[in-house]
Formats: sequence, C-alpha cells, structure tokens
Amino acid sequence: MRPLALALLILSACGGTTSSGGQSADGGGSSTGDGGSTPVVSGESRYLGALHTGNFWIGPVEYAGSIHNACAPSNGDPTIYPAGIQQLYGPYIMGLANEVQLQGLTASEGGLCDACVELETNDKKLIAHAVTYGVETGPDDIDVSPSIDSALGLSAGRAGTWRFITCPTTSPIVYTFDSGEWPNNTWYFRVWPRNARLPVTRVEYRVGSGSWTPAQAQGDGAWQANGTDFSGGFSLRLTSLDGQTLEDALPGIGTFDPNVGKASHGNFE
Repeated sequence: MRPLALALLILSACGGTTSSGGQSADGGGSSTGDGGSTPVVSGESRYLGALHTGNFWIGPVEYAGSIHNACAPSNGDPTIYPAGIQQLYGPYIMGLANEVQLQGLTASEGGLCDACVELETNDKKLIAHAVTYGVETGPDDIDVSPSIDSALGLSAGRAGTWRFITCPTTSPIVYTFDSGEWPNNTWYFRVWPRNARLPVTRVEYRVGSGSWTPAQAQGDGAWQANGTDFSGGFSLRLTSLDGQTLEDALPGIGTFDPNVGKASHGNFE
C-alpha cells in the first residue's frame, strides 16, 4: 500500500444511527437519524469535479488494522473503529493520492476527508468514503478496502474510473471530538463533522451571542478552536463546498462523550 503514515480511527456516531452497510451508486444503503427518525435529506446525488481514471489498489484501508489512516485522530488506539461509524459508512472505504484536489480542497491538507467517491470498473459501481490519503503510484490511483476489491471484482482488472459525488446519506451530520485534552482543557477543542453530504470548507464557532470566529482546518480533517471557555456550551456553523450553511448549538466540553459526539439537526442538500 502506497499511502504514507495513514490511519483510521473513526469516532463513534450518535447512538441509534443505523445503516444497511456499503452504499450503492443509486443511493442504496440508506440510513436514518437518531432512533430511526424521519430522513433529514432528500436531495438527489450530484457529481462533483472531473472524472478520474487510475488503478484501484487493494490496501490496508479497513476498520481494524495496524495502519494509522490520515483522516483520524492521532490519539487513541488506531486499530479500533467504533460500531457507530462502521454502521454509518459501511465497508466501502478508500484512500486518495496526496495530489487530489476538488474546488480548492486538497487531499494532503485534509480537505477531502470523509468525502464520497463513486467508483466504476468491470461494469460495476459503488460509492465509498475517503478516509485516508498518501503517496500513490499516480495522482489518479486510489487504495481501496478489501470489501471494495471483492464487490468490484478487481481480480478481473484494476483499472477504473472514479469521481466525487454527494454522499447518499439520509442521516444528520455527526460532530465528534478529539479526546486528547477532553475534558481537562475547556478552552480548546478539535471537531470532525462526519457524514456530511458535501465536503465542509469552513467551520466557525461562537459562545452565547458573540461573533462567529473561524476554526482552523487541520491535516486530519478536524477543525480546531481555542482561546474561549467552551464549558458552558457553544455553537458551530458549517459551510459546504457549494456555500450552504448549517448551524447547531452544542453542550459544553466535558458534558458528553467526545468519541460518541453529537448529531446535528440536519445535513446539506
């Protein structure tokens, strides 16, 4: 496997979120929000960016293993993947080359973590989540999980096409947090907006009725905030690749499990 210094420790989604597993190109593998609530998104899938042609290499892109995938927190055990995110994303996970870009977002900077990609080869299609990035044999080559290798019949040939696509989820975005300083430092957090239908290009935070402050993008897909006491609760505002915004009020640091996180009230269209 070519990706460099990779890991995947995807944090758990909110309790009650379910999924039928790997998602098909027609939006199969749908999921529902907390406790099986009414789906929050009904938008059709849309392609994003150009069509890519490359080799599909089977690699250690999986929920359990010794490789640390790039879109995961650096703390904790990198071999364990909580059931919530496994159910939410299903077994179809993959890695991008460092050079891959989409409308100003670059894989090597963490901007494409958790993005959805439609893969096609051998007259078969499926949709996968990008959970890592690294060095590939070519800028359009990708690494895939064993489940993708099997589903696409890659033994018949590894060349294929792929393209970014809106994620076919019907569940809300889930905010998970880095547990490294949680809850001892209430003036700092790192948050991952998981399960967004579109890549997130901006995250802002505020306390009370204060002004919105930009969080800083991190190379593992997280967004970092500091300099304010977040113990009494705070709000987050996300901006998507196409300019949509979504706001949520969250309880204070230390009042919930950062690895379970909190569900948004919705998702992008």
